[in-house]
Amino acid sequence: MNISRITRKLAVCATVLAFTTVGIQAPVMADIVDTPMLALQADLQMQREDVRVLMARDDVRASLLGYGVSPADLDARINSLTQSELLQTQNQLDNLPAGSGAAGVVLTVILIFILLELLGATDVFPNI
Repeated sequence: MNISRITRKLAVCATVLAFTTVGIQAPVMADIVDTPMLALQADLQMQREDVRVLMARDDVRASLLGYGVSPADLDARINSLTQSELLQTQNQLDNLPAGSGAAGVVLTVILIFILLELLGATDVFPNI
């Protein structure tokens, strides 16, 4: 076989292939994106970032690691939240009082000590 024949056959095949694929049209779906839709997407992204910032705190990360949630899983879970789940999570986090867990525990322990002292079960406060 001659190299020019092979080259000519390849050129003919490439030309036929080019003409047949030019006529094929892929279906395309397009829609108009309105301003409220863009604003909703931007708001959703900002809410995700707020939750990420809160979850990036060291004490929150340590608590989540204690429950067995890895940081990579946490980011994937935040990304997969729907808008309603994200709003619910953010509202719950906003409504939590700051530092109430530790103060509640300390007050409960003091109350128990006072009650035990008044009942005479312990002698924690000798001047009472």
